[in-house]
Amino acid sequence: MTEIMRREFEHVLPETPLDIVLEKFSERGRHDLIVLDDAGRFAGVILLTDLLSCINPHIGIPSRRRGHGIMCILRGSEQMAGDLVTRPHLAIPQTATLEDALGHMAQDQHPYLVVTDDAGIALGCLELSDIILFLRESGIV
Repeated sequence: MTEIMRREFEHVLPETPLDIVLEKFSERGRHDLIVLDDAGRFAGVILLTDLLSCINPHIGIPSRRRGHGIMCILRGSEQMAGDLVTRPHLAIPQTATLEDALGHMAQDQHPYLVVTDDAGIALGCLELSDIILFLRESGIV
């Protein structure tokens, strides 16, 4: 997997302020945002629905975190990226196979995974499109 993953990918730190997170989400086509800590460990993913439920918890988009909407209201503009993270399971170890990765993507219905080492350090991002390109270039499909 490490041969076909992308080593450079957009991410933010947990202490990234809400206004910067909003700026990132205002980019065309942005649906989620990866969060890494200062050491580069994968903290999770902020989905567009997580952000929307924080901005306006009354619009009916549920967050995956209990009490998340209430905390968003109380903290308001003090929110940080780390407060919004809800998908820490979108990581896969570098020792996993492509079959493992495809199964994980299908199970979670998410088109990419963050590849991590044994310490949880993010090594890269493996997208479904990367796997398809690899399979095409290898003559497998």
